[in-house]
Amino acid sequence: MPIFGPVRSRRLGLSLGVDLVPSKVCSMDCVYCEVGRTTRLTLERAEYRPFFELKASLKRALREKNYDVVTLTGSGEPTLNIIFPEVVKLVRKLTDRPIAVLTNSTTLESPEVFSALCEVDYVLASLDAARSESFRKVNRPAAGLEPERIVEALARLREAMSGELWLEILLVKGLNDTPEDIEALKKAVLRIKPHRVQLNTVVRPPADPRAKPLSYAELLALAREFGPEAEVLTRPPERRAGGGKIGAEEILAYLRRRPAPAEELARAFGVSAEEIKRFLENLVKDRKIESLLFNGVEFFRFLSKDL
Repeated sequence: MPIFGPVRSRRLGLSLGVDLVPSKVCSMDCVYCEVGRTTRLTLERAEYRPFFELKASLKRALREKNYDVVTLTGSGEPTLNIIFPEVVKLVRKLTDRPIAVLTNSTTLESPEVFSALCEVDYVLASLDAARSESFRKVNRPAAGLEPERIVEALARLREAMSGELWLEILLVKGLNDTPEDIEALKKAVLRIKPHRVQLNTVVRPPADPRAKPLSYAELLALAREFGPEAEVLTRPPERRAGGGKIGAEEILAYLRRRPAPAEELARAFGVSAEEIKRFLENLVKDRKIESLLFNGVEFFRFLSKDL
């Protein structure tokens, strides 16, 4: 069915979904995609779902259902459907509720798509890599797509749109999370100036089983590098009751990214400050990390073997 829900969205509230493309028409074949492998890799915009079918279903759903927002999405890239601008106009005509669009940001050079996105309330856009090598590894794009042009198109959209631009960055272990990748993404964020930066990772069965997630602690550490507007979409770990085990490698993975005080680590791992301090004391004794004072606060820093 082209209309689904409403479903509860952590980002948007009660969302009524409009599926504009069937599975799996997309301009990328992302390794992490929960829908599965792309079966039609294309940049061709066409009427993948007929307008008359969507119009009838949408009118009925908007009249009968309770929702906070209408979300234009798809089992692929929704803006590839050539009727996308018409659907935006139709939804705007039929309801005063906000319109959100989920997009992989690859069609923004189309004037019709760009103009339509400028008129919606929320554009939830993806940018997983700002370096060509990593972009090809994690997103496996259609021929002709380059991250530099996507970044520039997003920056133009941010300046022209009337709504908000939320930029999602999904990180896959070993593919787009190197220090070079993070630096390139930080520069892209500075260029785009999105209203929000949202970090995510692999949380559902991916198209490629080799796609592995970053830990919540790693995402939290990286979010701090992107500034106060950045947030982590992945749910934090459940608080570990009764002294549940925390792996030393989890803590070291966090501290490899950045020094941190015990309180920050406790929040990241969902344990008490007292419990995390016991682990930190052992890691200091094993010379895996060191303790240092900065502005009156005790930080713990990873000890590189190269030092």
